[in-house]
Amino acid sequence: MRILALIGVLVANPALAAEPRELVTGSDAVLCLSAESLDAATASATGSLQKRQDRLRGLGCLKSPAGVPATLLTGSDGVWSVRFRPEGMSDGITLWGRPSAFTLPDGSPLPTVKAQR
Repeated sequence: MRILALIGVLVANPALAAEPRELVTGSDAVLCLSAESLDAATASATGSLQKRQDRLRGLGCLKSPAGVPATLLTGSDGVWSVRFRPEGMSDGITLWGRPSAFTLPDGSPLPTVKAQR
């Protein structure tokens, strides 16, 4: 039954089916509790380290180190929902990030999918 549900999700969203599901964070990945916070979090990259961290925290966001495992849950419009699994948090937490915040588990960049005309 689970297999049928997974197939249904992948067929319903071909863009998601083309993306790898197991990822790791890239260097300086910005992840947020809400997709709506990503633009503001990206814009707050100026100022001292402490000010940046305070702004990110205030937005419900964090800057992740590279190599933290994540599982792609959904992806659309350049914003992905992932299950972020830092060490010590086996179940992880659902966060939002841009595709550019992730790499393949071996550290190589994600394959790009060209838009169809």
